Amino acid sequence: MALGITNRLILSYAAVAVLAAAANLIVEHGVEVIRTHHLDRGLASAPPTIDANSAALRDSPLPTAATPQAFNGALLAAAIERYKQAVQVRASVDSPSAAAEERAAARNLDNASHGLQQAAELPAPQRGRFTQALQTFEAAGRDSFRLADARREALQEAAACTDAMDQQLKTSLDRAWKIFGRVLARQSILQLRSELDDVRRGVARRSASDGDRSATNAIIMAGETAFNSTFDGNAAAYSRAESGKWVGEMHENSRKLAALIESITKLDSEAGVTAEKFEHARVRLLDAMPARSSLAARPPPQPQSQPSRNAGGPAQLPMASPVVDTIITTSTGLKDRERHLVGWITTAVLAVILTISLWTVWSIVVPVRRMLRATKRIADGDVDVRVPGGGIGELDTLSRAFNRMAAELAAARNMTRDYQQRLEEKVELRTRQLQHLAEHDALTHLPNRRQIFVLLNHALERAAQNRRHVAVFFLDIDNFKNLNDSMGHAFGDQVLACVGQRLKETAQGFGFAGRLGGDEFTAVYEDAASADDLLEAGRRLVGIFDRPLLIDGREVVVRASVGASLYPDHGQRAEDLLSAADAALFRAKAMGRSQLAVFTPELLETAARKFTIEQCLRRAIERDEFDLVYQPEVSLDSLEMVLVESLVRWRLPDGRQAPPAEFLAVTEESGLIIDLGNWILRKAIKAASDWHHGEWPDARIAINVSPRQLMERRFADFVLELLAEFRLPARCIELELTESVLQTGSATIESLRHLRSHDIAIALDDFGTGYSSLASLENLPLSRIKLDRSLIAGIDRNSRSAAIAASLIGLCRGLDLEVTAEGVERPEQFAALANHRSIHLQGYLISKPVACDDVLAAKRMIPKIMQDLLLGLPGNRSSIRRMDFEPSSSMASESRKR
Repeated sequence: MALGITNRLILSYAAVAVLAAAANLIVEHGVEVIRTHHLDRGLASAPPTIDANSAALRDSPLPTAATPQAFNGALLAAAIERYKQAVQVRASVDSPSAAAEERAAARNLDNASHGLQQAAELPAPQRGRFTQALQTFEAAGRDSFRLADARREALQEAAACTDAMDQQLKTSLDRAWKIFGRVLARQSILQLRSELDDVRRGVARRSASDGDRSATNAIIMAGETAFNSTFDGNAAAYSRAESGKWVGEMHENSRKLAALIESITKLDSEAGVTAEKFEHARVRLLDAMPARSSLAARPPPQPQSQPSRNAGGPAQLPMASPVVDTIITTSTGLKDRERHLVGWITTAVLAVILTISLWTVWSIVVPVRRMLRATKRIADGDVDVRVPGGGIGELDTLSRAFNRMAAELAAARNMTRDYQQRLEEKVELRTRQLQHLAEHDALTHLPNRRQIFVLLNHALERAAQNRRHVAVFFLDIDNFKNLNDSMGHAFGDQVLACVGQRLKETAQGFGFAGRLGGDEFTAVYEDAASADDLLEAGRRLVGIFDRPLLIDGREVVVRASVGASLYPDHGQRAEDLLSAADAALFRAKAMGRSQLAVFTPELLETAARKFTIEQCLRRAIERDEFDLVYQPEVSLDSLEMVLVESLVRWRLPDGRQAPPAEFLAVTEESGLIIDLGNWILRKAIKAASDWHHGEWPDARIAINVSPRQLMERRFADFVLELLAEFRLPARCIELELTESVLQTGSATIESLRHLRSHDIAIALDDFGTGYSSLASLENLPLSRIKLDRSLIAGIDRNSRSAAIAASLIGLCRGLDLEVTAEGVERPEQFAALANHRSIHLQGYLISKPVACDDVLAAKRMIPKIMQDLLLGLPGNRSSIRRMDFEPSSSMASESRKR
């Protein structure tokens, strides 16, 4: 049977109870009693101790004197003791009951002392000493509780001050950030509040009791000193973090608290002195009382029964009789037989208790040790251990629970092992996937830039060991940006994926392919025998795009330009070979795209020069190192300058002005054309505004615009904002563009139509050469066609050029488009174009580009220059003289007659 600890303790307590009962029965009739009576020899017995509260004081049985009466020594001593206790209570507790008790005790003392003050048998000096001692005693009592009241008031003010400071600190902490239940604030604020809490606890402890005042005051002063030190050391930081007002209020409260603590300490010191004075005054008052023999003639007052509280207060204590102490003792003892019986019972009970104790210890220690051993084995990993039952009931229950826990741990271990195995398999799978993602492009699943370098370096190491070649190809899809913008990025991604798959299939025969980023790919020929292998592989890479790609059931034709480099001829490192192939790629694009170009050292020099120009252009844009010059366009109808074309020049450090042909291509490739084009627009529109609001109200200016600018979403809004900013009518500007704008998509054409709807003229530059197409005349919202200088160059020497020019001019007339022939540099060209009187002419023969300040002067000189050119034509002198005085229509009519 397994008894629990409770049952065993109950059994032990029952044995002890039996022993107590038996001993009580045995000794019931044999009790030893010792009783002692003490009688006081003095005047009266000591007054009873009164608890320090007003209720107990009022209920204490101290004798009182309701009215002045004859001197009674016991009554006066009791009255003095009552007044002392009433003052002590009044000093400890500021309550109406304590104040009432103090006043009642004072009246009682006055009544009790009245008989002595009026006793004629006492000498006057003795009565005077007593009266003076009584007054001193009462004054000391009043000073005691008045100082106590002042101290309580100071403590209350100190508590209020610390509460205000704590609220101020709490407000500051409430404004701090709170993350996950923690307050993030200045450490010094938290330290201030902790030190202030020490002061508050000291003040609260000091207010609650009058215990060890010096120790409590020391705690308060230490906390106040620590608070002031922390506050003064961080005052500047508080001013920045909180506010000057916050610091001022805290400083004022700190100063006030220091003054209150100093006042409390001073009052405590005065209270101690006053308490000593009060006690000395009481002793002197007792000493000033006359001896009993001095008033022997006065019989002592008769004892009175204690009246009720409503009848006049507590009863007087009767005087004790002057008798000697008497001790009366009675005792009885136990018989020997009874003592032996008690001893046997005690021994039996102790034996039972000892047996139960040993049994309990064994029932606890053995199971606990077995459980400790089993616990250690479980800690070592042996979850199959089990603890046998036995011992006290609680430990037996615990052993069964322990065994269940061990079984659950074993099951959990097996489950954990299975889970860990599955987790390791998943981690291994994820690791392989992450490794693949880290080394391969997510869209095409080809090696990415990082893995390309790793594979290329391995290939270079093998080639160096085997004295073989490695060919590196750099591929770029031609016009992929136009395809991506027009068809969407999702479609562009599918194109890239198909291109990657085709490259992978092609490169498997000689090496590997990878994606560098965007539409740039690379392929590596790992074991090339010679440069011929490079050329053969390069042609295969270009040729794989002859077949269209099939995407979403649609056939998409893309082309790629390829640049190639060869190890070790063009570089020893992977970075050098890729840079060389990249330079060759630029050469392939310049050759007309969909071409293969092999690296040569000159290409690297060209790339370096282009890079240098690009960096210089960036600095030039930042430093405003560009100028605009303006070349006139003249009407053959009126012989007047009707338009100027703005042309950009780059001021080089050597003083030379570089023409656009030297740097515009670099600005297009690098994207700097956006910033430069916006600068040209602002500068040209401002110049036209100055002319329009000045001497040339009909000023018009042509501004060249790049296709990259037109692709900007806010280009049209930017132009209109500039016109509004400089108060220039839209008809005063003309935007010049090339046919390549057709390749930028429908959004660009819509932007041009939007500008045309605002009366902004649109001119097509370089028409008649390159990829000139009649589709551009149909699709673009044009107002002018500018014949390319290559067509005008042979117009006086080549009948085909003249016929083409005449046909284009006639076509534009039919389409109601203005025509400008640019590149007129020889009189023979002028003579060939003079028959077409409705066109505009532009070229160095008429005027070179001039600075902004010289435009108006050129405008004034142009008519004379045109007349001189017309006069120089064979058989035209008389006609020119008449034209000087005829309107432009008559001049055109005469010219047609000739």
